[in-house]
Amino acid sequence: MGGDDGMDDAHEYGMKDLVEHYREGRRRWGVEEADRRWLQQPLTDWTAGLQGPQACQRLDSDSADCLAVAIKETLAIRDGLILSILAPGPGLDSDRLMDLCVRPNDPSNVTSLCSILDAVFKDTATRPDQPRCHAGLAMLEAMADQVPPGFRSQPLAVAAYVDWWSGGSRASGFAQKALADDRSCSLAAIVLALIGRGIHPAWRQLG
Repeated sequence: MGGDDGMDDAHEYGMKDLVEHYREGRRRWGVEEADRRWLQQPLTDWTAGLQGPQACQRLDSDSADCLAVAIKETLAIRDGLILSILAPGPGLDSDRLMDLCVRPNDPSNVTSLCSILDAVFKDTATRPDQPRCHAGLAMLEAMADQVPPGFRSQPLAVAAYVDWWSGGSRASGFAQKALADDRSCSLAAIVLALIGRGIHPAWRQLG
């Protein structure tokens, strides 16, 4: 048990070092360039994972750590991961996802964000890509399991939102775990509010 505690402590310190490294890169190179450098491999791995087999889908541990830091520090990157799962049709390739993450205020990216979210809530023809959702949920769960406390809320909150969107039964549990890790996690609170009010995406209201 003591050995496990030591490994957990080392991982926690390592994650804190990653946070400082991420922030230092943004000071040194500017936000967009630093985020591009930080996300290059993690988003490549993430996008590949969304196309991969459903069972036991897991990110490389370094990519998982880097993504956990990025989505904790920068909500635009978290929102990019959500869009990569929810986007209709073939989804987003890694270049398009990168652009959405690092240039969230670009007018064309704002339009894309709004159109995808509008379709999710209002368009009965926009249905979840279930294999992509399952693959994304598997990677998010693995990420949350891997990282130390304090870094779990955002992957769990994204998992809650994706599970709500895809018609799963675990959204509330994911959201509650996210809030247990960080009581200020607004996305988790939003998911619980949607569930509590009986609000569903449009495709689930057909019946």
